[in-house]
Amino acid sequence: MAGKPYTKMSLIERNALTFESFLSRDFGNRFYQAEFLDGITARRMEIIGRIGKASSQAFLFATVLAFFDLISGSSFTYGGLTLQVTKDLTPIISLLTAGALLNTTFAFIDDQIIFRILLKIGSHIKIQNFQLLLVDKMAHNLWGDAIVPRVFGQKSGRGQTIAVNLLGMVVLVISAAMYLYPAFMVGRVFVDLVCSDARWIAKAIASLAAAVTVWALLLGAIFTTKFKFYPADWHESTDQPTEEFIRRMQSEIAKGDAGSVSDAP
Repeated sequence: MAGKPYTKMSLIERNALTFESFLSRDFGNRFYQAEFLDGITARRMEIIGRIGKASSQAFLFATVLAFFDLISGSSFTYGGLTLQVTKDLTPIISLLTAGALLNTTFAFIDDQIIFRILLKIGSHIKIQNFQLLLVDKMAHNLWGDAIVPRVFGQKSGRGQTIAVNLLGMVVLVISAAMYLYPAFMVGRVFVDLVCSDARWIAKAIASLAAAVTVWALLLGAIFTTKFKFYPADWHESTDQPTEEFIRRMQSEIAKGDAGSVSDAP
């Protein structure tokens, strides 16, 4: 495909284009019915709840690992049983941290996919802030929508653009640190156990936690990377060829016919 025109986009953006192709079909009105809008907003609010729960668990478990030396040797009572906090618990907590990090990654990707779908639904009917139209169903991150510079109606000035760019950089750094913090703690536990004389089962659990963490990080990296996509010869939501493909085929057929005529005696 060298030399062919291409578009770079993330997998989430590409998935949104697939949904956008459905909007032009004869069943496209379904996506503007109250039943569908109620359903998609409810699903997004559920996913947002998953993000909050999983990310809180990942942060909490990672913090326990970070300060485990302070609580090691203590005991607590649960259900009538007295449990001793020992170093043997670190691989288990590490695995719980990795699982919470993976759940956070899954939920965040799902949330962004639904967000892109909502944008496509709105842009198809020329509504640029479709989420505001659904505020009675899904009041979430309204501050984020309000802070985005406007290009329609009353246009935003340069000051807002600069402020949003600065805020974006701060949020990016903090978000990356909070996402990598649990991964770092899982990695530290894995290295400590592998280099120690711990039991093999502890090393196995720590290795599983490290593998789950790599899964989460790799998945996040894949969905944030922009890949190359090339024009296809067929429409995505139908079995019909694209207009460009039809013109190219007609041109090749015409050239073939002209060659046959010129070769005739």
